[in-house]
Amino acid sequence: MKYVNFCLAAILSLALSSGSVKRDLPSIGYHPGEMIPDIVLTDSEGERLTLHELKGKKVVLNFWASYDAQSRAANVQLYNFLSRNNADVTFLSVSFDENLNVLERTLAMDHLEKIFCYLEAEGTASELFKQFRFSDGFKSYLIDEKGVITAMNIDPALLRNLL
Repeated sequence: MKYVNFCLAAILSLALSSGSVKRDLPSIGYHPGEMIPDIVLTDSEGERLTLHELKGKKVVLNFWASYDAQSRAANVQLYNFLSRNNADVTFLSVSFDENLNVLERTLAMDHLEKIFCYLEAEGTASELFKQFRFSDGFKSYLIDEKGVITAMNIDPALLRNLL
């Protein structure tokens, strides 16, 4: 009888603990190892793109604004590096400029194609700005084919090592 009770207790324990096994998918978040949340991006012509539409592709997601010299320079550097070296990586540039004319003039001065540049027209008041906590500075992300953040605050030297 003790043996039967022991076996039942062991089976019950295993059954209860199997429900607490971790899933294969990482949690959603904003740091390396986490799955990036699905965000909706809008380009200058009003076309929308959700980030999860790009699953299956490596993506460099760069947030910047023309008034922030460091993020603007990083945007140009990342674009130039990827256009020369990694055609299989999608580059998404997201600007927090509130004025479309400022964005278009900045892109022209920086010799960047607009095709993958998206505009967060509410600027620092946008939900995206708050969600990613950019008050400390803009960031860039390398996202793998599954939507998991591989690296954050990337530059061409780091990309060269990671890709």
